[in-house]
Amino acid sequence: MPRKTRLLLLLSIIFINSCSLIQKEDININEMDEELCEKSRGNWNECSSPCLGTGEQICIDMCVAQCECGGIAGFGCPDGYNCRLSGKIADEMGACVK
Repeated sequence: MPRKTRLLLLLSIIFINSCSLIQKEDININEMDEELCEKSRGNWNECSSPCLGTGEQICIDMCVAQCECGGIAGFGCPDGYNCRLSGKIADEMGACVK
């Protein structure tokens, strides 16, 4: 067996064994979803703008599912999230972000 092949095999074995030594912690993170958004009086939008609340004048045209906040309706965000607003517009709609 060529030397390079043996070295590669040895490094692969070391890498695989070291991965099994890493223990994962149980972390309870509430990922944003429609239920969490609506429980916090947010507005779940399946086709929202990714630039909502940034104040950017140029933005990619695509749909992003996210919890919207602010606006004249006073939508809120779940605990641990903040309403991202540009502050440029009164009663601006924003997006809940960590």
